[in-house]
Order: sequence, then structure tokens, then C-alpha cells
Amino acid sequence: MKRALKIIGIVVAVILLVLIALPFLINVNSFRPKLESELSSALGRQVKVGNLSLSILSGSVSAEDLSISDDPAFSKDPFIRAKALKVGVEVMPLIFSKTLHVTDITLDRPEISLLRDAAGKWNFSSLGNKSEATTKPVTAESSSSASNLSVSRLDVKDGRLSVNRANSSIKPHVYDNVDIRVRDFSLTSQFPFSVTANLPAGGSAKLDGKAGPINSNDVSASPLEAQVNIKGLDLTASGFVDPSTGIAGITDFDGTLSSDGKMARTSGTLKAEKLKLAVKGSPAGRIVEVNYATDYDLQKQSGTLTQGNVSLGKALAKLTGTYQSQGESTVVNMKLNADGMPVDDLQAMLPALGIILPSGSSLQGGTLSVNVGIAGPIDKLVVTGPIRLASIWLPRCRPSPRCRAPKPGRTLPSRT
Repeated sequence: MKRALKIIGIVVAVILLVLIALPFLINVNSFRPKLESELSSALGRQVKVGNLSLSILSGSVSAEDLSISDDPAFSKDPFIRAKALKVGVEVMPLIFSKTLHVTDITLDRPEISLLRDAAGKWNFSSLGNKSEATTKPVTAESSSSASNLSVSRLDVKDGRLSVNRANSSIKPHVYDNVDIRVRDFSLTSQFPFSVTANLPAGGSAKLDGKAGPINSNDVSASPLEAQVNIKGLDLTASGFVDPSTGIAGITDFDGTLSSDGKMARTSGTLKAEKLKLAVKGSPAGRIVEVNYATDYDLQKQSGTLTQGNVSLGKALAKLTGTYQSQGESTVVNMKLNADGMPVDDLQAMLPALGIILPSGSSLQGGTLSVNVGIAGPIDKLVVTGPIRLASIWLPRCRPSPRCRAPKPGRTLPSRT
């Protein structure tokens, strides 16, 4: 019995010695050209990886750094830089046949730069496009390998994402602690994914859904469906709204996003705190809730707001219409309709619209009805149509010619 245990111990020791020695016996850096070539072929971009090291016990190859070139039409700087790249491999084929079979990929602390041009095209749109030149010719074997590329796991950990306009001198909007988790990734089939990130000026975002198959001509046109949850989004700091429009606030969003590559549809509930809607306005004193649905044509960069129910307490207004991206500006053509909204609930919204009541006064009772058109660039909107007040009075207004309740059909003074 003791002899058997001794033999088993010797065998285990030998196996451990072999496992420890193998990384030194296998020149894993000899696989670097093949790894770079296959990744470059799959992405349609030049890929460079640093010094490689092999871990037999974990079945992985690690690189000290990684860089993926950008679309030359956007930038000469890398599209992605990563401190480290970890590639899971099948150990037995690597040892006995010197072949590299990738099972999973992990990017550690990558810096990702997203750029968008005036026509609405993103710099990641051409990923995987074989028309994008690489430094090495694409062989039939590498082309077939690229089209069949699949990995069981693809992870991005603690990334940093910057979003900006192409050839712009303005400061990019930066998202930290970006984590991306993809399972059963394939270029030719649908795969599940999740994304979490910290938002500029606080807040967080989370997406869970499915994407694919990847559109080889335009990655941004790949099918997608996801559940979206956003907390504490600062509209101006995040870059969603141009500060020149005067629109600001902190929002939460819970909804869905889907795209077939041509038309994107999103719907859900948005709650806005400290909302401001005019350049000379000030934050509203109550939370505004918006239940909306919109369809957006990705090619034409135009959309239709099919539902836009805006609630403030018991007051409800309905906003519908179209919007069109024109370079760096967005042009809208909307209708806002509301019938008999309680003025008591609306009073907290007046500062956000830049409407100032006479000093020492407040509104009580009565209703407000609106039937207006809203048109033009979002920073130079033109509002036309009747706004009617009924049965309203100003109880704390000192008697003066300037301080009296508007008659039905008259509008309050506005600074918008």
C-alpha cells in the first residue's frame, strides 16, 4: 500500500514538473503572427499584440498589450488599446499539433474610442469589412477562418469608452468602468450580451439582450434587441443634449431597444428631475414622467415619435411628430396637445420653460389647454398655436395694473 502511494506521488510530481516545464518548452510567441493575422482578418483592421506567455494550468495565452487600428477615414490613432489580452486556448492541440484553437477572449482595461461623422456613420461600422485594408494579404484560408470565427466567451473588463464627433476639437464624453460580457459569440448567428458602465457626472447604464448575426458591411446595422436601464443620466454632461439648447436635467430610463439593421425602435418610461427646457429657464420643482415610443430610420437618420405622454402630477400632455438629424443639429416637427391640465400641478414646470410670474404671486385653480406646433432646429424652436387658461386667479398678487390673472385665451409672459 505504501509503495502504491509512493508510485502515485511520483507520477503526480512528474506530471506537475511537465506542466511547469511545458511553457518553457513551447515558444508561444511563434503563434503571435497567426493570432495577429486571424484577428486582423476577422476585424478588417490591423491588430498588434505584445509579448505572449502561456499558462498550461489555466489553458490560456496572455499578451502584454493589444492595439486595433481605427478606420483611416476617422483617425490615425488606435480604435482600441488594451493593457492586457487573455486568450483561452485548447491545450492538447497546442501541445501535440502546434495548432491554436481559441475558446475565449478577455480584454483588460481597454480604451475604446467611438467617433461619429457628420453623415451619422460610426468608426466601428466598418469592423469586419474586408474592403478595409490590412497590412497582410487575406488568403482563402484566413478568409474562411474569419467568417467562421466563434468563441464561447468574450469579455471586456474595466474599460474606458470615449464618444466624440470625428475631426472635432470638443472634449469627448467619457464612460468609465465599462464591462461587456458576450457568450457564444459568432459572426453568423445571434448571441447574448450584457453591458454595464458608469455615466459622466454620475449615474449608471445597463443593457441586456441579444445581437447578431453581424452585418459584414456595417456593424452598426446588425440586428439587436435589448432591455435598457439607466439611472442618473445627466442630459448635458453625457452628450445626449447640446448645452446650447438650454435643455438639462437628471433622468432615469427603463425600456426596450430593438433594431433590424434598418429601423430602430425604442420605448419605455423616462423620469426627469430638475428638468430645464429653455436657455433662460431654471430647474423644475417636480419630477416629469414621459412614456414614449419612437421609430428611427438608421439610413435616413430620421424618426417618428409615435407616443409621447408627458405627465406632471395630474397634468397630461401628448407630444407626437417627426425629427431629423442634419449634421450636428436635429430638426423637429411636433404637435403638443393637452386639454384641461390642472394649473396647480403645472406651476412647478413654469420656471423650466422660462416663464416668470409677477413677484410675490402664485397660480391656483383653473386649467390650461394647449394645441401648438413645435418646429425647427432644436436650439431655435418656433412654437405656434393657442394656449388657453381658464378659471385661474393669483391669490398672493399685490393689486397693480401688471398683476392680474390672464383672461381665457391669453398666454402668460414667457422668456423662452
